Amino acid sequence: VFYLRCMKKVLISLKNDRTVKSTTLMVGGHAVANVGAYLYHLFMGRLLIPADYGVLQSLLSLSNILSVPLVTLNTVVAKFVSTYVGKGDQGKITSLYYQVRKGLFVIFIVGGSLFLLLTGFIVNFLHLDTWVNVLILDLALFFGLVNIINRATLQGLALFVPLTIAQFIEAYGKLILGVVAVFLGLGVPGAFGAFVLIIFISYGYMVKVLQKKLGNFTYHPLPVRAMSRYAVPSALMTVGVTALYNTDVVLVRHYLSSYEAGLYAALSVLGKIIFFGTAPVTTTMFPLVSEAHAKGETFHRIFLLSLMFLLAIAGAVTIIFALAPALVMRIMIGAQYIDAAPYLAPFSIFLSLCSVIFLFTNFFLSIHRTQAVYVVVAGAIVQAVAIVLYHANISSVITISLTVATIITVILSLYYIYVARS
Repeated sequence: VFYLRCMKKVLISLKNDRTVKSTTLMVGGHAVANVGAYLYHLFMGRLLIPADYGVLQSLLSLSNILSVPLVTLNTVVAKFVSTYVGKGDQGKITSLYYQVRKGLFVIFIVGGSLFLLLTGFIVNFLHLDTWVNVLILDLALFFGLVNIINRATLQGLALFVPLTIAQFIEAYGKLILGVVAVFLGLGVPGAFGAFVLIIFISYGYMVKVLQKKLGNFTYHPLPVRAMSRYAVPSALMTVGVTALYNTDVVLVRHYLSSYEAGLYAALSVLGKIIFFGTAPVTTTMFPLVSEAHAKGETFHRIFLLSLMFLLAIAGAVTIIFALAPALVMRIMIGAQYIDAAPYLAPFSIFLSLCSVIFLFTNFFLSIHRTQAVYVVVAGAIVQAVAIVLYHANISSVITISLTVATIITVILSLYYIYVARS
């Protein structure tokens, strides 16, 4: 009886906990959105031949790597918005949003034009058939930069419902547009171009939500110096984490055969179910910890609950992938990728560790403990150099990535213990 009463008190406490409610909403909503993302890759994997699917995945991975400024800006803006929320400075939130958005439109026009100068190099490096893919990559990167201010502001304000709706729009929008484009015979450019078209729709929705929430613009000077100082470790964190789960895909495309690159692309898609499935946990934790830190409140409970959520999700998916890799490969990607099944379990562990690293680094950034990012960057460099030197087959690439991710996770865990005690 005593045990049941204690369990009831714990469940009631968790039910009313802001971290638990917010994380449950984001994880649940993101899971539904991920169905659309998964269906996109499922259809692309079945509609495109393995070689073309490898091209698509290499473009998406390159896009992720080049999107470091987007993720960095998201982290910086979300941090300052959540800090202003903690201090009750509504006017500064509105001023920051409109000033940053204006500047990003300038970067979109100028930077997007300059990026096209790299078209020849990208076409040759990834062995692309057409320059159109590079043009689509250009639009996705630079308009995505404009769109990120909306996402970051919603995150900083802890407006998780509209943030989740925006994810629905993007996931199912690219699915519908991508499938239609491939059926019309547009191939990789059509599948990849769906990302760009849906960004414009997502942008319109988030702008409408924020205009109602933020109110009229009142000028406040941007904390440029403080934002710049914070942007450096944020950028390094983004570079490190993004490189960990994308550099391998790009290098495999460059060094191994087209068939092996296609198999590795399939592994990457399934593995990223873990990373992006747990990403909402980090997205939710960051503004909550940052706001609590700004108020001088305790925040370790928020982090530990988030870590618990993440390990539960990543562990469950990894176990399923390890127990039935061939079945998972047939159902979720297609029988043509069945040769990749033996590698699914270790690759899933690698992506689970990347998820843990992502949570740790965001936690440290939210409380201004930025030293940890250098560990991640160093690990990403070691991973890239090792793959360049030793890329005999898929197995050797995964072994390198898994070893590096394990070492980084151990170091960050020890650093967290040090921070908690101090």
